[in-house]
Amino acid sequence: MSALDEVVRLLEALSLADDPKKYLLDLKTLMSSLDPNQQLKLLRGTELNILFDSLNSSDGEQVELCVDVLNYLLPLISSQEAVERFGDQLLRGLGHPNENVRHLAIKQVLQCAESENGMVTLITQHSLLLAVINSLGDSSHSIVKLAINALVALCGQQTGLNAVFSNECITNLQNIMAKSDSARFNVYECIVKISLLGDMALGMVSNSGLLDRLTAEVTTGDVLTQLNALELLIPLGKSHSGMKHLLEGGVISKLQYLLSLAETDPMAAMLMPGLVKFFGNMGQCRPQQMVDEFSSVMLMILHLASGTMDLGDPILQIVAIETVAHIGATAEGKLALGKFKTEMDEVLDMLGTKIRMAPSDQRVRVLEALSQLFFLNMEDHTEELLQLLELWWAGVGGVSLEKVIAVARQPFTDLHCAALELLNSLASMPWGQRLIFSEPGLIEYILDRSTESVKEGMESKWNIVGTLVKSHTSAFPYPEGYVGKLTKYYNEGPFFVEACMEVAVEGEQ
Repeated sequence: MSALDEVVRLLEALSLADDPKKYLLDLKTLMSSLDPNQQLKLLRGTELNILFDSLNSSDGEQVELCVDVLNYLLPLISSQEAVERFGDQLLRGLGHPNENVRHLAIKQVLQCAESENGMVTLITQHSLLLAVINSLGDSSHSIVKLAINALVALCGQQTGLNAVFSNECITNLQNIMAKSDSARFNVYECIVKISLLGDMALGMVSNSGLLDRLTAEVTTGDVLTQLNALELLIPLGKSHSGMKHLLEGGVISKLQYLLSLAETDPMAAMLMPGLVKFFGNMGQCRPQQMVDEFSSVMLMILHLASGTMDLGDPILQIVAIETVAHIGATAEGKLALGKFKTEMDEVLDMLGTKIRMAPSDQRVRVLEALSQLFFLNMEDHTEELLQLLELWWAGVGGVSLEKVIAVARQPFTDLHCAALELLNSLASMPWGQRLIFSEPGLIEYILDRSTESVKEGMESKWNIVGTLVKSHTSAFPYPEGYVGKLTKYYNEGPFFVEACMEVAVEGEQ
């Protein structure tokens, strides 16, 4: 009897078995021995309901074996065919008490939703669509993520969008939100991702009333709820249509008001990390708008970063510093920050103080912030920006290149790599290259592979060398001989090791 015939026999025996586990184990073993063509032939010509029926058991081992066999078979056909043939079984699977069964079912649904024809198939099976929505309330985080991805994929097409935001489905979403705080925020996460698909999707989400419920969470409820809601609003604030919606809905005005209360209201002060992060992301996407329309917010963030506004939370200051760096990560953001000269001078002076005196974990975060502020892409090398950054470097209080090198030589990987990353940013500009080559022993240190013993350090040094090689221009001619050395190092890659040759000396024992 061939292996294929044996599989068919086992499936027939399975339907009559009092103890299916032995047959399922044999099936699992045999399935792995079949080539894909044999497996596909089996799948096309055999009724598999018995396998799905075997999932309906309180015996965990039996269920797991059945899932293993189905994981061999289902990938052999298109997800659309799987939903068409086994829609009822997948529907039962989405409500199964075993997480692996639910995972198997939602994975098939997601793959179906991601294809145009499959999407049509899925929305015609209304009960299955409702079950996917119910999966937003699942106790398993991974299943929730797959359900969100499936619904977002469906909403990528107008017909799918209409189906997901039908009255019945909206009611279902509202019922899921009533189950628990985590389920409510799962729904919020889903509708935010759908909103980002385009104006049509945003309009549909807005008309459902669910987006208004999310924005209301920012100003009501406990602090943790407000912070979670703020986190979900960040992607909306970064998109043009989402930002317009938040502005027109008065949400941005409310957030500004909360920010203004921080110095006098302890509860509002607890929201500061989320508020600062929200406006920081907004500032990175549209820095000019922050300068023109939200200058008071920019000033507050800069004052927090410099310490001229002290709310008694040193970590909040680090968050503000990272927010300033996030805004200044782009050329437009650097120019926007440059308009706040006095405040930026104070921030830079504080960054220097932090590098010299702060605990190690804060020093790492400050060095990473400086790396963002001082990195400049070649296409952004304008005289205005190069001069601005050179002035900023002079204003980093009490920190010279020698100090950065001293940090880079420390045996702590996070500090070491953060300092090397700052050197990499400086290496992106002619004046930074001039500093690097004029600092005694620095270029030799960069070219010395023996100082690096961990992967992160090797990659960091190689990145510096790559930046120097790629940005080498006549704006700062490198000293003679170094272009070749740098190019050789870069071409050899980050993990190159010099071969050691042992030479036997005659007469040596």
